[in-house]
Amino acid sequence: VVDGEMLNDQMLTNASGGWTKNVSGVRTVLHQEETKVGIAIRGFRAGNMRNGMNVDGSFGPLREDLSFVERIEFVKGPAGFIMGNTQPGGFYNVVTKKPTGMNRGNVQLMMGSFGLKRATADIEGNLNKSKTLSARINIMGTQSNSYQQFVGSEQYAINPSLKYSLSDNTNITAEYIFNQNNFTGGFAKYVYGIDGFKEVDRSFTFSDPIMEPTRVHEHNVFTTIEHQFNPQWNITGKLGYVRQLMEGKSLYAKYNSIVLKDDPATGAKKGDVMRQVSVNDNLNEITSGQIFVRGQFKVGEINNHLLAGLDAGNYLSMADWSPISANVGGVFNIYNPVYKTLTAKDIPSYDRSKPLRERGAYYMTEYQYQSVYLQDEIRFLNDNLRVSAGARYTTTEKISRADKGNRVKNYALTPRFGVTVIVQPGFSIYAMYDETFEEQAGTLLDGSSADPSFGKNKEIGLKKEWLNGKLFTTLSFYHLNKTNILNSAGPSNPGLFEQTGESVSKGVEFDLNGKITPSLSVMFNYAYTDAKITKDKNTERVGAMLFGTAKHISNGQMTYTFRENILKGLGLMLGYEIQAKRAAWPVVNNHPYLPDDYFTLDAGISYQKSKYKVSLLVKNLTDRYNYVGFYPGAWGYKHYGWRALEPINYRINVSYSF
Repeated sequence: VVDGEMLNDQMLTNASGGWTKNVSGVRTVLHQEETKVGIAIRGFRAGNMRNGMNVDGSFGPLREDLSFVERIEFVKGPAGFIMGNTQPGGFYNVVTKKPTGMNRGNVQLMMGSFGLKRATADIEGNLNKSKTLSARINIMGTQSNSYQQFVGSEQYAINPSLKYSLSDNTNITAEYIFNQNNFTGGFAKYVYGIDGFKEVDRSFTFSDPIMEPTRVHEHNVFTTIEHQFNPQWNITGKLGYVRQLMEGKSLYAKYNSIVLKDDPATGAKKGDVMRQVSVNDNLNEITSGQIFVRGQFKVGEINNHLLAGLDAGNYLSMADWSPISANVGGVFNIYNPVYKTLTAKDIPSYDRSKPLRERGAYYMTEYQYQSVYLQDEIRFLNDNLRVSAGARYTTTEKISRADKGNRVKNYALTPRFGVTVIVQPGFSIYAMYDETFEEQAGTLLDGSSADPSFGKNKEIGLKKEWLNGKLFTTLSFYHLNKTNILNSAGPSNPGLFEQTGESVSKGVEFDLNGKITPSLSVMFNYAYTDAKITKDKNTERVGAMLFGTAKHISNGQMTYTFRENILKGLGLMLGYEIQAKRAAWPVVNNHPYLPDDYFTLDAGISYQKSKYKVSLLVKNLTDRYNYVGFYPGAWGYKHYGWRALEPINYRINVSYSF
């Protein structure tokens, strides 16, 4: 669990900002992060949950802003038993802020590099004397540019919520989130090179100031009702609805239009490209619901902890990525870019009079699932030996252009087994085996629908508390495999996929976090991840690393707060991130790793007195040119491509609590 206090201390603003550094084996993969954040766990794409409900969609949901986030929960390994259809690596669950019954508030102002300006407010309180009705509201506004030219965003969010206690044993919570992001740049942030990576400056972009922002807005509604029958038994019901709509255009380099060397015959120069415009319209609509019961009972001297429930969801996704111009503004050269020459006449208009359902029929998928699950944890020997067994039965139905639009049904039974031994108070050893089932949306080259993917996990680990529960460590060893890998069929087959093989991920993870002294807090993690394709129809892919993988990932942070004398309230922070032997995206087999490792060093200072706190954070102190990218050959490209990441930058935050 990564709580809001740690996220606030790290001065993160949204889900794509790097909160994954707090957990071993988890990595943020930047790709169109203004919309959906990409997170990989143990080499597989992580599922996205909100308040315990699956909201994972295509190019959605919109990235969460931390103004309405209470904490993030990471669940590793096959999580299908708990949350339905997920990848075998695991998922992250974003728990949003809700009323706590306290009367309090907090406002913050932040400024920083690249024109960052941000304001947030979090206010909550009781609305009646009996304190049975409480409310909370979070408001956020952020505006920022970028180290890349003509790239920026304006994001707004409002999150009101109510909690009503119907009785001492029953309460209901209702929450609404409006989240909007208007951004420029999009695919134009991907830059190209001919001789290698980092050929052009980090400020380079294919965009132009004439481009209007792409607008994404999202509505969320969550309702939860809880009833406590007695101290041993309770029931919970949840309902969630998410609707995300994106509308805009993107300017970027036309596929493989780059000139690789000077051509005297035509006058073409090395680095010349053509730019094109395409539509960026997308809709995700998700409805999910859960009812589950938890309880305890005894059979003789054996304690049983039971969990049983129903889980269902409906997903609708459609998109229009139509190209509307093949050559905007003539020749553009990556080594000698000229901007601000485009006019409104160069950017073609697009007819949106037809509904998106009609325009986006090519990429439209409707999908639903229903699940029932049951697990019992049996505790022996004064609860020091715990054995759990459970199973989940899931059925799915999907409709897309695959299989000529016919309804496709699938089902699976996924078991789960676990053993935990409490060696002594604060020290335990665990072993587990579990499986996952994930429905996959996509049309194969032959016109049929993609088959579901199945995953299996074997894992053992140790958990230990130190310093009377102030410091926590976890060491785990795992072996995961996934079937029916789905790969893009390439730019020559847009919207089509190939289902080709299997993959295995195995590794070791270590986490340490807590307080060594009341003043000194530490966080350290390390993960070794060996995630590869093990079977494939295309033998050249066998042995290739999985997307989102780095062999070695380590993160650390140390915070010291003075608590006495004249320095009381002063805080110092130092942190780092290292990712070594990183897979390119996608992987080209003769180039297993990117040539440069990822490294950042961050330092911060803060001062808190009474209700005020002022913080300064400097990121990437060494100003290292970090990036993610791909080699020639990936997707058929004949050139290098990459995304430059942040240079040295700073943030200042002022907070007032009342």
